[in-house]
Amino acid sequence: MFNLISRILWVVLLCLVGNVAFTQNQIKADSIERIINSKKLTKSENLEAYFWLTTHSSSPEKRIKYAEQLLSLSKEANNLEYQIKAKCRLGLAYRFAGDLDKALEYLFESANQAADIDELKVFLAEIYAEISTCYTQNGDSENALLYGAKTISILRGTNQKQELALTLLNNGYDYYLIGRYDSAMAYYNESEPILQDIGMTIGLAYIKGNRALVFWKKGDPEKAKKDLFAAIEMLEPFGDNYAMADYYNQIGNIFLEEKAFNKVIEFSSKSYDISVDEEFKEQARDASNLLYQSYKAQGNYEKALEYQTEYHSYKDSIQNLETTQYLANLRTEFEVGRKQVEIDLLLEQKRSHQIIMITGGIILLITIILVVTIYVNYRSKIRLNKQLEEQKNSLITLNQTKDKFFSIISHDLRGPVGTLIGLVDVARYFVKEGKKENILEMVDNMGVLVKRVNKLLENLLSWALQQSGHFPYVPEEISIKSIMENVIETSNNTAISKNIKLNTSIDKDFELYVDRNATLTILRNLVNNGVKFTSSGGQVDIGAEIDTENNFGVITVSDNGVGIPKEKLDNLFKLNEKISTPGTSGETGIGLGLQLVFDFVKLNKGKVNVKSEVNKGTTFTVSLPLAQQ
Repeated sequence: MFNLISRILWVVLLCLVGNVAFTQNQIKADSIERIINSKKLTKSENLEAYFWLTTHSSSPEKRIKYAEQLLSLSKEANNLEYQIKAKCRLGLAYRFAGDLDKALEYLFESANQAADIDELKVFLAEIYAEISTCYTQNGDSENALLYGAKTISILRGTNQKQELALTLLNNGYDYYLIGRYDSAMAYYNESEPILQDIGMTIGLAYIKGNRALVFWKKGDPEKAKKDLFAAIEMLEPFGDNYAMADYYNQIGNIFLEEKAFNKVIEFSSKSYDISVDEEFKEQARDASNLLYQSYKAQGNYEKALEYQTEYHSYKDSIQNLETTQYLANLRTEFEVGRKQVEIDLLLEQKRSHQIIMITGGIILLITIILVVTIYVNYRSKIRLNKQLEEQKNSLITLNQTKDKFFSIISHDLRGPVGTLIGLVDVARYFVKEGKKENILEMVDNMGVLVKRVNKLLENLLSWALQQSGHFPYVPEEISIKSIMENVIETSNNTAISKNIKLNTSIDKDFELYVDRNATLTILRNLVNNGVKFTSSGGQVDIGAEIDTENNFGVITVSDNGVGIPKEKLDNLFKLNEKISTPGTSGETGIGLGLQLVFDFVKLNKGKVNVKSEVNKGTTFTVSLPLAQQ
């Protein structure tokens, strides 16, 4: 009896939790999480609880976490319905996180599975609605309207009034985006009485806000602003920060059109704060753009540059070079696919031979011949499988390296270029104003940025050549003194600019048997690294001596800079954007310098070691082969 009552109370609780969609109510999520943690639910109740938890969690990251847990649990329970629902919720969460490619990937996979199940017809409409929203966010109104129409077609034959009303609302917004305002109003007018009938206040807030945008485009900005403020006021009790952030940005757009820049800053700042706090990348991007334009118009170029950089950062994090990476991945995916087909073919052949062994067991002589043949083939296939697996792993490793390479370029090359664009805009303004002193300052700043980008590109080129196996390796006998003089000459200006002293110490000159260019690159990067992480007034010491026992020339580069934390030392010579750290004067880098040091020392058949202590300094020791005496 008690179990029956608890089940009834559980169902009632879920109904209460699920009644208000799209409110992002963390209180409900916390309540559901406590119920899950009580460990009193059956497997089916647990799946239902996780489903509602993915619906009501406040942040995209939490939604992704719970949706992945739901997917894992549903696979363990062999429950196709909740696998489909989990993938749909993953699509929704990734949309909120700004990753539309992943969102559509999960949504289409969910739709393909749900299309064959009559009981999930209504849920299929929800999936189509989410696909439509993804296309809307991506600016593809044609596909958004197509999937919106599919959603409406399904819902008109059901009693799902709430879902139908919201889909009509979304389709109206898609018509608004392509400038068909009368069609947009027609969908809003059809949606409104349904929302009134079911008492869905939050949906009526969306109607009011979206109609306001049509009034704006039709030439009535005052009514538009009034209704947008009213919509935000209606949304506040529901905690719908996503919609409020969007409407604050729309208010900012109206004020920007009126050149009321202080008002733009006021309301787009509200959107920006909400979006950063809730991790709404799309709204944060739009708010940053509004703030950039407003501060620029007011002549506050420092703030304008700050928000322009933020805008490009959010824009890039949403775009993230997806098109380029997809094109680059096509060949690798094709090759891996080909290898997988060959592996599958070999496995099929193996099964065929096993059948032949069983059939041929009737005749002893034939059995012996078949056994020997199969044994030989089996050994051959094992070797071939191993070779194929090694090739496959090699392709995967190359693909991962390429992905890191693209990510690093996106993060560190675009930053200086974006800043350079901002400086050009500011310089253009000073030219118009005739401020020569400011122009020279801007040119100096641009020069510094160009030198950094040039140094970055030199290292990228050397690294790319080495990775592809095309870096020339021509060992010769080279004087250690001449190498150190060359490095000091090229690095001295940078050291002087930071008031850092470069010291050299050689007991006597000796010759190495190494590639000149690779060795210069090794020492140049180590010296530059020392200068980068040493504060003004510090020093970098370069020394060299002979290790006769191991027939090596030993070069040391020591600094009294900030040092390297112990947790970073293990991955110091690996390509990883998370390892890179700004220098003591804000110098940027991508970690390629030390990667080149490691690769080029290895190329020259040498060794490299590092010792470091935080706030005391770092010492790199490079051992390279001596020339034959």
